[in-house]
Amino acid sequence: NSYCIKTYDKPIKKLQSIVAAGFPLGNILSDDLKYTSGIISSLKGTNDDTTQIQIDAALNPGNSGGPIVDKKKGELVAVAVSVAARRDVLEGINFGIKVSQVKDFLYANGIDNENQKNKNKSKNVSTVLENSTIQILCD
Repeated sequence: NSYCIKTYDKPIKKLQSIVAAGFPLGNILSDDLKYTSGIISSLKGTNDDTTQIQIDAALNPGNSGGPIVDKKKGELVAVAVSVAARRDVLEGINFGIKVSQVKDFLYANGIDNENQKNKNKSKNVSTVLENSTIQILCD
């Protein structure tokens, strides 16, 4: 049984504690959902992109599309999209699409996120993420 993650309704802030969930490296490590935590480092992405946030939580291939949630409430603040291009030189520079952009996407595609029947009501962040994050493998 899968659930929807509640979206964060307050303005996101720098230094806000977050948890990112995903399947880094796909099934090479395991098919178990993995977590990484950190903070929101910046309210802008590359080239002052205001649709993204920068986080210091470690992201790897396989995290893309995964949720980035507020650590206390488990509510979606962003969706993981990319890491810094020069991984050999840079560390801790990763990006997510802001929840406001996710809401705009859902609205534009006729998806009613506010009245989802299966909204996860758990207060435990791990339970929220385990029940709402799935892995999709492509060959």
